[in-house]
Amino acid sequence: MSLSVKNITVTFPGIVALDQVCLTCEPKRIHAVLGANGSGKSTLVKVLTGVYHPDCDKDPVINIDGTIVKDIATPNAAQTMGIRVVHQETPLINSLSVAECVALFKGYPMRGKLINWKALYEEVDALFESYGIEINPRDLVGQLSASDRGMVAISIALGKDKDLSEVKALILDEADASIPEAEAEKFLQHVRRVANMGIPVIMVTHRLKEVKSICDDVTILNDGKLVFSGSMQGIDDSFIISKMLRTETVSVEGLNEPDRTDNLERLWKTIGCNKSEELSCPNLEVRDLVARNIDGISFTIDPGEVVGFIGVPDSGVNELPRLLGGDIGRKAGQIKVSGRELPMKLSPRKAISAGIMLQPTDRFKQGGIMTSSLRDNVLLPNEKNFWHNKMLAKKTMDQTIEVFDLHPPAPQLSFGKFSGGNQQKAIVGKWLQLRPKVFVLDDPTYGVDPVARGRIFSLVKEASSKGIAFAVFSTEPEQLVSICSRILVLRQGKIVQELKTEDGSLTRESIAGWCYA
Repeated sequence: MSLSVKNITVTFPGIVALDQVCLTCEPKRIHAVLGANGSGKSTLVKVLTGVYHPDCDKDPVINIDGTIVKDIATPNAAQTMGIRVVHQETPLINSLSVAECVALFKGYPMRGKLINWKALYEEVDALFESYGIEINPRDLVGQLSASDRGMVAISIALGKDKDLSEVKALILDEADASIPEAEAEKFLQHVRRVANMGIPVIMVTHRLKEVKSICDDVTILNDGKLVFSGSMQGIDDSFIISKMLRTETVSVEGLNEPDRTDNLERLWKTIGCNKSEELSCPNLEVRDLVARNIDGISFTIDPGEVVGFIGVPDSGVNELPRLLGGDIGRKAGQIKVSGRELPMKLSPRKAISAGIMLQPTDRFKQGGIMTSSLRDNVLLPNEKNFWHNKMLAKKTMDQTIEVFDLHPPAPQLSFGKFSGGNQQKAIVGKWLQLRPKVFVLDDPTYGVDPVARGRIFSLVKEASSKGIAFAVFSTEPEQLVSICSRILVLRQGKIVQELKTEDGSLTRESIAGWCYA
């Protein structure tokens, strides 16, 4: 049982998304597919799942356990041929039980015209037992940890008995992206168990630590081209990242400066928001904030300060960024921006007007409009300044593409066709170009490759040096340690500890200790 592809080329108008790519995944081996966002990883997955189609004039070959085709016509055809895929967003509904979610895909056992619930629970128990999963089918999906959700999704994709015998390959398309680092090992053990059944596993991921711990082989793509393929043995982070980095910088017509050191300042000057206020008070001041999962917390963020926030899911850390951005209401407490108190009934519009910008964690539903163009997404918050001035709009768009390294540099391309990392950079860019007083980043590197992550963090540091205050929420301690001067740890709605770089208390180990102690 194996999966291989040769000469896979995919072109869109003006873009070569994949260029003669080859890959072979053997049974019982986990094959990582790596690359910066925009490198072609997602396109390759879509070719293997029948969503995109390779250019036939390049003689593509797709070999699925001896069945050779030039093209997989549809997602249903991919399913019939034995390709199973688990995507970044697991297809589970929080308000349903685990058993009900399984039944949505596998069907409900019936007793006449009624659902046979006893049989359903027994079937799901048997399915989980076959994969060594200890999850109660009666539990609500919303109560599951991220790793358990991932394992349920894999079990649904593979099935058991006859369904399992038809599986020729499993593709994990960023399936680990939403799993916190502390839970990753449990999920990876499950993936290894699947591979040991003889199923070739292709793992598209950005987490290099996990790649090194579990993957046998690796293929690295760069701008649609295959730049390395081979065993993971002897491969280190520096080699992988060097292969992922583009050999050429993005060139945009009309821009001649190769470095980006002062490009944020130039972008702000172009738009007309290059002047910053000199204030003695904090950019953000929160006092005695109370909400559903927040119990009277207080903190300040000074101009140019990057403050991290972390905690387990029920600590209030998921609610706080939405409170600051006006997405949900608070019961009590004060929020001040540059000394100005914000109203109790704070809406996103009022928050933006006051200078608080929120990059939401869910870029698919809240961050961008997938059916609109890149240009429309980036310029939307400030559209009133552009609708009558096409030259200013073009100059702003070109500079944004350069500053945020958006790839491909195609303003009219549908936003949904960009990779996750480029979408995220664009979402950060559309708010950062307005020079906020406070920028709230909610899990900014979710599903983002190391190169794009580095660009986002570089811009955070540059913008903070210009006086912008950042509140950064993340599930990954290492990322917070790399950019924050201090971190506030939340537990049960309260701030239980402040960790600082200056006194040496801000370490990955100390964060984990305070979060889970």
